[in-house]
Formats: sequence, structure tokens, C-alpha cells
Amino acid sequence: MFSVRSRKIAEKTDDPFVVSSNDEKYEKKGVPYKEATWVAAIHDQVRLAALSSLGLYLRIMKLGFPAYITDIEIETTKQVNWYMAGKFFIGKFPPLAGLVSTGLARLAGYYGTEELGYPGQPFVEFPVVALRRFSALLGASLVPLTYITMRNMGHSRTAATLASALLIFENGVVTQSRYATPEIYVLFFSALATCSWTLMNKHTQESHGQLSAQAGFWQIMTGISIGCAVSSKWTGILMIPVIWVSILHDSWNKLCERHNSVKGIVRNLFAHILSTMLLPLCVYLAIFQVHFNLIPNAGDHDLLVSSHLKYSLKGNSLEPSQPNIAYGSQIVIRHDGTVGGYLHSHRKRYTGGSTQQEVTLYPHVDINNIWTVHKNNQIWNASQPIEFVRNLDQIRLEHFASTRKLHSHDHRPQMTNKKEHNEVTAYGDRFIQDSHDYWTLRVLGDDGLPDKNKNITWKSLNQKFRLTHVRGCALISHNSYYSPPNGENHQEVTCMAGAAAHVSPWIVESSYHEQLEGMQMISYGPISTKQKFNEVHKLMAKYPTVVYDRLQTGSHNDGAANPKFHREENANKWFFQRASLRIWSELAGYSTHLVLNPIVQRLILSTMVTYFGFLGLHAFLAQRQIKLPSYLMWLHSAGMDTLINDFYTRSIVFFYSASVIHVSCLRFLPHHVTAMPDILGAVYYGIGLAAVFLEACSNRLSATVRRIALYGLLFISIVKFSQLSHLSYGGEKWYRADCIKSDLDIDCIRFPPHEAELAEIVQNSGRTQNSTLLTIYVEMAGNTQQPFRYNQGQEAEADGHVAILKQQAYVKEAQSATGTLRYHRVVPTEAMTPEQAAMWAKEVHEGAKNRQKAAEEAALKDKAEKKASKGASATTAPRKKVNKSKKTNVDGGPIMNSTNKK
Repeated sequence: MFSVRSRKIAEKTDDPFVVSSNDEKYEKKGVPYKEATWVAAIHDQVRLAALSSLGLYLRIMKLGFPAYITDIEIETTKQVNWYMAGKFFIGKFPPLAGLVSTGLARLAGYYGTEELGYPGQPFVEFPVVALRRFSALLGASLVPLTYITMRNMGHSRTAATLASALLIFENGVVTQSRYATPEIYVLFFSALATCSWTLMNKHTQESHGQLSAQAGFWQIMTGISIGCAVSSKWTGILMIPVIWVSILHDSWNKLCERHNSVKGIVRNLFAHILSTMLLPLCVYLAIFQVHFNLIPNAGDHDLLVSSHLKYSLKGNSLEPSQPNIAYGSQIVIRHDGTVGGYLHSHRKRYTGGSTQQEVTLYPHVDINNIWTVHKNNQIWNASQPIEFVRNLDQIRLEHFASTRKLHSHDHRPQMTNKKEHNEVTAYGDRFIQDSHDYWTLRVLGDDGLPDKNKNITWKSLNQKFRLTHVRGCALISHNSYYSPPNGENHQEVTCMAGAAAHVSPWIVESSYHEQLEGMQMISYGPISTKQKFNEVHKLMAKYPTVVYDRLQTGSHNDGAANPKFHREENANKWFFQRASLRIWSELAGYSTHLVLNPIVQRLILSTMVTYFGFLGLHAFLAQRQIKLPSYLMWLHSAGMDTLINDFYTRSIVFFYSASVIHVSCLRFLPHHVTAMPDILGAVYYGIGLAAVFLEACSNRLSATVRRIALYGLLFISIVKFSQLSHLSYGGEKWYRADCIKSDLDIDCIRFPPHEAELAEIVQNSGRTQNSTLLTIYVEMAGNTQQPFRYNQGQEAEADGHVAILKQQAYVKEAQSATGTLRYHRVVPTEAMTPEQAAMWAKEVHEGAKNRQKAAEEAALKDKAEKKASKGASATTAPRKKVNKSKKTNVDGGPIMNSTNKK
């Protein structure tokens, strides 16, 4: 990728931003720097040591502040406790960061004895500072990696020092390096992969295009680093297109040179596929295998996974089921497309629509999950012989406790009021025969498509199926919930026309028939690593709709106190605008926000725009064969024409494409995965782009002008870093006026006013008693926000009250939200006993008998009234001849089937 010429140039000056006059003749030609003297090596080592020490110092300061867990660290702390207990869990991110954090916590003497449940909770035993210290070390390692990368690419110590210094004073990178989060792992491994890639190219060029042992080692290190980046967070996958832009650019240049063998180029491409695609995949799979081996026990996320995975964990056991399903079998049906649970009905009725008995999904074991299988035209009884249910049979499902049938009709569902969805209810009784109770069984094959073989029998546990209603829709469930207090977060069940394959499959988890008791029982077999891997990744891809933390603070839909503070924003805003991300804040004015250094941000953006504009101008002039106008001749004196040199083109294309990929491709990843810290990858490569660009454009300037320009740029960035450092460290009080003046995307109402500003507020409000009263919304455990009022000027006391409120809310919720109940929307209700179920069935049956009796009495009464009316009319009218050949109903009226009425 980066050619290293045979010229050996030794820089004669110790100034980090000034090159010697002997080098300028090479700079004008745009050739790489390469020093072989021991003096040059010492210069590099001294600068590397100085820059690394400064970067480490700025990142390791005051790591114990704040003395509580932050919102971005809560996931890591929970994973550490799960790993130490060996409990299975679904992670929001891949496991590498959690695995490393667990190892560090164990080395620090922690054994999973402290439960950290909500952001803002003080830590006592949990070694949060140790985890933050390691993150700071990773963040500081970016500085030497940047320097080495620039030097490997052939750029001067000037450019390498400038890039490293700008990275040291980048506020966003400093802030992110101070917290135990997976984002800093991704940034570190991305930088390590880039450095390894440049070392591989350097050794390849030195060996005249042959893959030496050193080049092979660094190529393998590149693949391992990419795998570790992806294993920390899925955003690390962006490193693959970054590296492949370089590979394709270099391969194209080689193809354009006749002396290069096409066979050799193809062989190199194959080697790159192995090292940058297959090797990272192997690393990713190996880390997940370690992850699974460390969490073999039943855990808090058991209700969120399939039964096969759930019952493969130590501590969970499933009662064996009969393998075959016959008419009269009592079955429990589980939805396979979501984590909602079992097909369920209970005493409640819908408040709208048909107002018939509700049918929902319910995740807990309950007698109301049992359904009895009947034919479409008769009710099974013990006197009938065994008849197995087969594929494409039309069946009815009778709710065991209530004896009502699974039913659907034209009414719209309560939650999903769309024309393709129909309401599903439990309706009827033993005396009602309704065709809307008919469902066709469609067994699904291994490919997920319905099997057309009618001889396939219906089986439990290992067979998926669909139920198609007589009206053509399919029984489905999806992530819509009946909210409390009326719905208790049960998941909606509907009958959907044109239902997709991921919402319509079901599984019979348990089956029992009294006449099949002699058959051999079955249970789930061992689950393979591939099955476990696939299921876990499907759940991770849908993490926000799968994992529901009852102790989570804040709201899924609302920001903290200002609706513009959403985590789910477009990455373009984070990169192109002055955005911010609040990590923690206190009413007294202390807070930490992730913000980019505006000088670095503007330098990157201006570099990208300028380079793009210069290429356009150059292409236009070359196409028109026009010389550079006189008023643009300063471009030559500035050295901007060297930008089109092959040496600089290689570097700029690499850094430019890496920044663009990190900005544009974030929006294609799952929405819950991306956050503002993920834009730091684009900033990292943008700094390299700016350093290369400035080196190319300033190589013909005088030493004095060059020194002033580069020193001045760095000085301005340091000043801006210092002005925003209180947002990086949170140790300096900030006032509301300062916040407003900064023009940052920050909720300034959370900062206290100056004394003079407070006096002005009191004076303007007429000195009333509540003139300084302010209302904010505090994020509480239980996914709620609570209004809190305090007098401005008393922020320190208000912080104490807020901490107490949060702790009380957490303790209250934690009493009920423990274990598996914490991570599922549905809290179990009191289970119905078999005696209560029998009483309910008896009530329904008695109601049906009473209805039948009332209908018969009404029919007899109607018949008597008609007979009396006929007798009265016969005394006043001549007798008519009766046509005995004409059939009439017993009551003289039209023949009707009362059982079709609802």
C-alpha cells in the first residue's frame, strides 16, 4: 500500500515541526522519509516517549471521579457479575470487553459480591477505578500507535508528532478513554490493526514485494486486531472495508504496471482474504466460545431465549413430553418468532372490539397456557380411539381452563389497528359450533416453508408449524404489548394476512394424552454451539425489543430533561455539528459530556473539503489543458501540487476513505449499537488525514512560516482543549451562562446560575417566594422520570435529595424485579389452581346450558303464541287447505341454526 523508496533521508533538526533544508529537496518531490541512522532512531524514541507520557497523564487523572457508576458503564458492570457467577446472559455488545473487565476485576480482588443496578449508584467493592484505569491505558496507547503508523507510512516526524499531539488534546477521545466501555476497545484495536497493516506493507516493500516472515507476522496481527475490534463491538467491522479500500487501491496500481504478474496479484488478494476476513471471523468465534464456556448456568435472561437453549443450561429442567400429538392431547404452544412466551388466555376480556376473552403471549408457567386439540367437527372424548393429528388437518384448539375455542373474526386488534390484522380471542362453549374456530395445521420444513406432505404427524419440541385460519390469515405474535395496569405487558396475538415467516412459527413445548402414557417420552437434545451462536446473535440484533430491564433508569422514548438528547441520532450530526453526549451530571454544575475539540473537528472537515475541491480543480484544468491562473499560483509555492503525488495520494486515500466509511456506514448498523463515541474512529483517521495534508501543503514554505503555522495550530487546539476540559473531567464547576455561551448541544437548565444571574432572576420575577423554584425531571429506576423541584442556588442540597430518591426508587423496584423477573416485561400473576380451572369451565358450561335452556323456553313460548294466534284467526276466517307436501319448521318459521350466532 505505502511504497518505501530506497532514498535515505536524515532529518538534521530536533524541532518537532521543522525539517532541515537538506530534506526540502525531497519534500518537493513528494517522497517518503526514511532514516537509517541511530540518531534518527533516538529522535523517534524520545518524541514517542514524551508524547505517550503526556497522553497517559491527561487520561489517567482523577479516574475516581465520579464515585458512582455511570450510565455508559452499567452494562459492563452487570456483565462482570454475570461472568463471575457463571450465569448465562444476552449481551448488548460482543463479549471481549466484558471478558477483559472480568479478568481485571478478579485481579483486583473482586468476586462478584456487589450488585450495581442503576446509574448513579455508588460503588464500594466493585473495582470501577481499575477498569477505568485500563481504559485510560488503552486510550493513551492510541498516541504511540498514531506516531508509529505515520512513520511506517513514510511521513516525517513532523507529521507524526502533529497527528499524535492533536490526538492527545482531542476532548472526545480523552473523555471516552476514562470510562469502562467497549468503545475505547474498538478504537484501540482499530488503531492497532492500522499500525500492523502499515508495518506489513513496510516490510513487504523492503523485501521487494515478497511476503517475508516479518510481513506475514504483521499481516496476521492485522487480522487478529480486526477480530478483537469486532468482538468488542459490532462497529469494529468497519475496519474490514477500511483495509480493503487500501488493498484494492494498491492492487489496481500494481495491475497498471506491466512488470507485475497478474497471478501474483491474485495470490496476494487470496492471502488478504484469509488474513483480513477469515482470520477475524475465527477470532470472533473463538472469543464467543470462551464466552459460552464461562456462562453455563441458568441466568437472569432465561425467559428471553428459546426453550431449547433455556433447558440446555445447568439448573433448568424440562419435564419430558409425549412425542406425538393426537386429538384430545393437551398441549402448550410457544411462539418461536419472539420471546413473548406461550399462547395464553385468561379471565380478562378485551375492552374494545368484540369484548371477548383475551388471548395473549405469557412467558411464565401457568395452567392457562394449556390447550386441548379437537377436530373441526366434533369434540374429543375418552371413548374415541387414538387418532394422530396430521399436516394440513383442520383443527380446533380449546382453552383447557375455560373450554372456549381459539377464534378469530373481522374485528381489528386492540394494539395493531391495521387492516391485515384480525383480532384473536377465546370464544364459545361446548354447544357452539362456529367455523371461525377452524385452523389448518401447516408443518414447517427445515427451510421454514410449509410442507405439503399430508402424512406428516404433528410432533412436539422439534417441529415448527403455522396455524392458518379459515379466513386465510395466520396466527402470529409480535413485539406489541398491552401496557399496565390493564395489560400487564402481555404480548399481542393477532391473525395476520400475509404474515412473514419470522412472526408466524410456533412450537409445541409440552404434550399429554391420557391414552398415550405408555409411549416413550422425549426432551430437548444437546444444543450445538452453532445453534447457540445463531440464536444469541438474533437476540443481540434485536436487543432493545428483547431485553427489558425493569430497573433501567429513564425512558425509552424521552430524553432526560430535553427531548433533543436522544442517543439514537444520525452519525452525520456527531461528525459535522457541535454535538454532545451527557455521561453524568450533577445539579451543582459538575458534569462530563463527550464533545469533540472544535479546532480538531474543523481542521478535519476543512481538510476533507479542501482536498476534494483541489482534486476537482486539478481534474478540470487537466481536462481543459489549462495552466493554473496567476491568482492561484500561490498553490505551487505552498506545495499543494504535491497532493497528487503517488506517495501522498496513497496516504490521503487511506485516511480519507477510512473517515468517510466510519461516518457513512454507522447508519447501516443496528440502531441500538451506534452511539456518539463511535464517531471517534472517524476523528482518529481524520487527524491522520489532516497531518498528511498539512505536511504536503507546507513542504515548500520557509522554516519560520512552517513553524508558526504548525505551532500555532497546535497551540489553538490546546487552548480549546483547556476551555472544554471541565466537560472531559467533570472536576470544575460550570455555570448556566457558560453553557449557553458555548453553543453546545447541552441541556443548560441543569447548570446553576451565577450569583449575579440568580439575583437578576429574583429581581425580574418580583421577589416572589417561588421566584427561584425550578422543576427538572430525574431519571428513576423502573424506567420512569419523576419531576423534582428545588430552589436555584441550593444545587448541592438538591443533589443529595436526588441521590436519596434514586436509591429509594431502586430499592422499591429491586424487591420485586429480581432474577429473571428483572429482564422481562411481564410480571407473573397468581397462577390458577386446577380446582379453580375446573370451576371456571363449569361456569362456562352452566352459562351455556342456561343459554340453551333460555333459548328453548323462548322457542316454546314463541310457538305457543303463534299457535294461539292461529287458533284465534281460525274462528274468524274460513279454513284453508294445507299442502302436506311442503316442509316447515316445527315453529312454522324459517329453519335457523342458532349455534352460528355469537
